[in-house]
Amino acid sequence: MAQSTPRPVLHEVSPETMGESGGFAFRLVVSPAPGRMRHLPPVDFREGMEWVTAGQPVAVIEQGSKSIEVCSPIDARVAGILVRDGEPVAPGQPLVWLDPTPRRTQTREPKGERS
Repeated sequence: MAQSTPRPVLHEVSPETMGESGGFAFRLVVSPAPGRMRHLPPVDFREGMEWVTAGQPVAVIEQGSKSIEVCSPIDARVAGILVRDGEPVAPGQPLVWLDPTPRRTQTREPKGERS
């Protein structure tokens, strides 16, 4: 008779550990608890991209009358939303994909006379 392998038990993820997916050129922000995900409107949106700062709420997980803010752990560009608004989520489920590549700044020539 073959023995079955026990399945891992999902535990609630503490907000302190949200968003850590080290070693890659991107970060995933994960759900801290079960519930329904609600998107938040962009705060810093320019050149077709949304930018977030460390500690900025990027989504809300609704659990009946209770709401849990999900915050970005880093300054980054929002590269993708991985769950549709209103969909149920599980603890530890990836919600938002962040690209920590620094913003490109355009260099401009100072106004004045050119030689």
